[in-house]
Amino acid sequence: MAHGRCWWSDARAVPVLAAAACSASPAAPVEQSPRPTVHGSAAAPAAVSAAPAVIAAQLPPSQLEPDGNDERPTPAVALPEKPRFARLGRHWAALHKVCDLAAHGGALFMAHATSPLAFTGATVTRYDPRQREAFALAFDWNRPGEPERGGAGGQGFLRLRIIDGRLHVPDADPPYLGLGVAFGVEGYVFTSDERGRFERVARPGHRPPRAPTEARGGSIVLPGALHVFDVIRFRGKRYASSGAAVPPKVTATHSPGVLFVEGGHSSRWDASYSYPGASGEAAARLSYMVRFRDRLYVAISPLYGLDRHDYVVLAPPRDETALTLEHARAVRGTVSGGAHTLRWYADRGRLYWITLGAGGGELRVTEDGDTWTRVELPQDAGRPTDVLRVGERLLVMAERALLELSAAGAQVVARVEEQKSPFSLDDTYCAAPLVVFDGKVMIGGQRRGDLWALVESG
Repeated sequence: MAHGRCWWSDARAVPVLAAAACSASPAAPVEQSPRPTVHGSAAAPAAVSAAPAVIAAQLPPSQLEPDGNDERPTPAVALPEKPRFARLGRHWAALHKVCDLAAHGGALFMAHATSPLAFTGATVTRYDPRQREAFALAFDWNRPGEPERGGAGGQGFLRLRIIDGRLHVPDADPPYLGLGVAFGVEGYVFTSDERGRFERVARPGHRPPRAPTEARGGSIVLPGALHVFDVIRFRGKRYASSGAAVPPKVTATHSPGVLFVEGGHSSRWDASYSYPGASGEAAARLSYMVRFRDRLYVAISPLYGLDRHDYVVLAPPRDETALTLEHARAVRGTVSGGAHTLRWYADRGRLYWITLGAGGGELRVTEDGDTWTRVELPQDAGRPTDVLRVGERLLVMAERALLELSAAGAQVVARVEEQKSPFSLDDTYCAAPLVVFDGKVMIGGQRRGDLWALVESG
């Protein structure tokens, strides 16, 4: 479903109950004087260096869960002495964009979209250089031959999550508002088995695969979900973030952002928490998620941009496993508010946050989860798209360069030589991802759905 997208983009949090609608926009905070490597806000008592601190990577004794979103530790690899970007190739079903990358079972999986939430195109491809054909199709949700009216196929796969040894792929925009497997209007999360194998769509009619079991993958139904963006494990349960119609157990006068949680049914998850958004906002969407300091951070993606909050923080007591309105507060973390979140990345006691808003594409970092500091990047590098730790090096991918954050600030590792960058940021939901696989740093292309790697020049 194509919708208009409005962008606005701080560093002061505005705590409110998630059930309360936004009214007047909060006053913008005053920025501190610029520092060599970062820009802070008036809310920040001290500057935070862009360079990663030497913090123990293991889970603190008092913390219930590790920070992040079930990322696996990235193997340390040596970067090329004279690096350049090299195109490795693509599968014919790779569409236009690679929105996420995940290494699993000795292969690299890629989540693809044509134009998320706008045009049909949703596939997962696999790269394994050990095979005779290195690129293969892992899952196809394009549903070829089905009626185009209302969207013949899915409109984008935006995230690949590895939870309990299985790949989880949320359906960003299901065909026809759902295929009525169980509830009419519904969304889906597709899962693989432990080897990374997805079940084929059911025929006739290109229906979602049957429910997953211990032995195989399948599809999980989210009743009332219009868009499904992300999946995460939090307090021992899997949650999916979405924009939804009014599903069971949730009351709202419009389309709220909804978190769905697994329960007693392998085939269905139920609504657990609802965020209504701003007054006058036709629809609110809850998108990308991350755990940090035993809190769940969920990005807000409003339909018309009326909501000036950027994300919701859910912080239930340590002995609670269910989410309620009392555990939630909506936060404005950017100067103008209403920014779209592209990535979260937790690393050694810090949380990095990439947004696209009124200030353009920006990277921020926090140590306490409340006070954000903007990390200064070279202007000619373009806007940031992802963050990844590789051994002792913290890398930032941008539109025209791969950067490293160090005590001296952001340093260029490699520049894009093409006049038109394959990593250009032109979408509010999909940005070039980073991963380490097969001993190399790899990047997902944004023009032809191809895979790139950092290699030695010459």
